Amino acid sequence: MKKILYVAIKYHEGNPKLGYSFEHSNFYDSLENMAALGYKTVYFPIDEIMNRLGRARMNRLLRATAAKEKPDLCFFSLIADEVGKETLSSLTNGGHPTLSWFGDDSWRFDSFTRLYAPHFSWVVTTDPRAREKYLQIGCSNVIYLPSAANPHIFKPVLSDKPLDVSFIGSWNKERGKIVKAIQLSGVNIVVRGSGWPAGRASPEELVEIISKSKISLSLNPSSFSVTPRSLARLFFKRISYERSWRSIRPDFWNFLSNLREWHQKSIPTLKAKTFEIPACRTLTLTQLVPELENCYQLGQEIVIYRDTPDLIEKIKYYLGHDQERESISEAGYLRTLKDHTYEKRFKDIFKKINLSGH
Repeated sequence: MKKILYVAIKYHEGNPKLGYSFEHSNFYDSLENMAALGYKTVYFPIDEIMNRLGRARMNRLLRATAAKEKPDLCFFSLIADEVGKETLSSLTNGGHPTLSWFGDDSWRFDSFTRLYAPHFSWVVTTDPRAREKYLQIGCSNVIYLPSAANPHIFKPVLSDKPLDVSFIGSWNKERGKIVKAIQLSGVNIVVRGSGWPAGRASPEELVEIISKSKISLSLNPSSFSVTPRSLARLFFKRISYERSWRSIRPDFWNFLSNLREWHQKSIPTLKAKTFEIPACRTLTLTQLVPELENCYQLGQEIVIYRDTPDLIEKIKYYLGHDQERESISEAGYLRTLKDHTYEKRFKDIFKKINLSGH
């Protein structure tokens, strides 16, 4: 039996009222479901402990927990600098192998990842273009893996699909334009997420909406925009998961790095939603982004669109061709279960780092 010390936030933005975090629902839940394969997970919820003890005492407790549990691997998914670099180095150099999952390297490498990656034994990146950047900062133990889905959460809940089209995700200017164009074309679309009139969906609602939809959209247009908030991020940074003024600090000296990060948000990336939708046996419509063609057969397991007019045309086509739509949905569902679950990702990781459960 291999022991994994799991270190990440438990609740969305550290707030229990907002439900479980992405990390808890995907990483932790998947690791827990691997117990039969010989992996035991010890939970270290950063937000709960930090809210109770403060950052410094939380870091001391983390070191003490590692000393007590003697894990075979310390798995991290960090939001900001909740865990200090000195704590990470003490674990890595003290006989406790460490690994961090970095999910935003397409735009966050310069301002965050490069500062923390050297303190881990291994790193996982979801950006296929990031390997060279890691090598440049002296990190050779780099594992590239795309995002995935947790089929214990994202799964078909109804055989009937009364909704035509859905989109679940936060609002931004470009997404707003796309959704408005779809609505003006006469297509019925259900939209939920931060910034939209109907607001965020609970995890249960999210899965139900996708599962009840004939088509669900994974919209990943550029999130680059000029707003007061985006301009403020050039000069200030958030130092923890907290969404409050207390977590904001001046960051003037990293202006150029922050400027690069701001511009890199214009790079389309492969989102987790692209895997979560087919896991619900629903047709996925998305843009072509790097690595997508290596994950699904385009047009047979997932459908891509070029621009908004093409998206609307394909929505109307597949709404009018039930058998073809359901055939693609089923193929995407089966491919996701076979190749694109987080349990599969963890098996690949553990194989690469020689962490066999039995």
